[in-house]
Amino acid sequence: MLLKTTRTISGTILALATLWLLFGYSPTTTPPDDGKIHIQYWYLTGQKDQEPYTVKKFNDSQDSIVVDAVAIPWTEHEKKVLTAILSGNPPDVMTQISPLPQWASRMALVPLDQFMKRDNFDTTIFFPALWQEMSWHQRTFGIPANTASYALFYNKQLFRKAGLDPETPPKTWDEVLAFSRKLAKYDDQGRISQMGFIPEYGSLPGHGDLATASIMAWQLGAKFLLNNGETVSMTEPATVKALEWISAFYDEYEHQSVSAFMAGFGYGDQHAFVANKVAMMMLSHNYLDFIAQYGPDMDYGICEIPSFPGRPSASSSGSWWLGIPRGAKHPEAAWKFMKFAVEKQTQLEHIASLDEPLFPANRLAATDSSFASDAATKVFVKQMEVAHSPAVVPLAHGVFWREFLAARERVVRDIQQPMPALQQAEKLIQLELDKAVRYDSYVRTKMTYQTPEVQQ
Repeated sequence: MLLKTTRTISGTILALATLWLLFGYSPTTTPPDDGKIHIQYWYLTGQKDQEPYTVKKFNDSQDSIVVDAVAIPWTEHEKKVLTAILSGNPPDVMTQISPLPQWASRMALVPLDQFMKRDNFDTTIFFPALWQEMSWHQRTFGIPANTASYALFYNKQLFRKAGLDPETPPKTWDEVLAFSRKLAKYDDQGRISQMGFIPEYGSLPGHGDLATASIMAWQLGAKFLLNNGETVSMTEPATVKALEWISAFYDEYEHQSVSAFMAGFGYGDQHAFVANKVAMMMLSHNYLDFIAQYGPDMDYGICEIPSFPGRPSASSSGSWWLGIPRGAKHPEAAWKFMKFAVEKQTQLEHIASLDEPLFPANRLAATDSSFASDAATKVFVKQMEVAHSPAVVPLAHGVFWREFLAARERVVRDIQQPMPALQQAEKLIQLELDKAVRYDSYVRTKMTYQTPEVQQ
């Protein structure tokens, strides 16, 4: 998933961008002489460079603004946008998936608060986890466009063979552990041939191999960032308990044997869930189409992600967001397009036009009967309401997940106990965050946010 694999951004590039922005380059361009305002929209693309439905619909809906869509491969998007900002000739609107604070803290985005206040923009239309990502220092710099939602998929056929009720999926993590014992199988040489669940395998955002531990910690009430985002907190009892559960799981399945089993996983009909190798997995809503293509005869169910007794479910999901880069020539027109793009009907029609549908950021669209038309989709909608952003420490995003992964590895390999492993991770993440906070403070002493003129 792009949300999992691309939510990082180069600190070096952004630092260079900030220094160059201080000089204020501003070359001019000549707009088409057609009496209309032309704005450039740089959007992420994969293999297909077709014009987004949202752009066509907006251009057809009025005759004063023309959105010129430019497809940028997602592997190059951040670099190209930053280069354009540095040259003083950025797009008017961009879509992005890396943590917004990493852009806003370098003054690379235009704040949207005045537009929102003037237009009485309703921010409650967005799922909470997505809207939370849009702010930096009490200002708003973007609006969520799309996302992905996650739930627990379980194989009913394997449940039956193991003597489990196929209509009663696990509700707690202890039930996941108990079900896994019944679902585990071994070949004649004692090698694992089937598992019920693997904590480090799934498609959740941020870093999928850590999703189980972070979700467990959230379910238990953990807060990874304190003191207005300046202090990392990795050693709360909730986080420790999450790693203790992971450790207990691997006490029953030798880690090296699990790794050897996972080495045989593939794609398509060799995907672990589709190939009946793993009976329970946390996967995104896109896997409905994936299974229809590669495992059309599968008998499976979808339910909420399990939790601990007495604790609510939790999930994780991040934003594809829209923002106005610093130096944009037409911020007012850009804002009009952005508002249009996240309207309920626009979101519904845009998602219906995609080959691999994203999930709408607009809750009204997600709960509409034309989208949430079946029980499975309703589960995904419910999970979005309890989702948390994978941008846990946005100014040290990559380091946070790297060190959390390293801590988990030390625990499951019996190198360290959960508490000392998390203490070590916390120290290293805090060092990186301290540097980022100091640099953010320095930038704000040298630059001010570019506040657009708002028409009344």
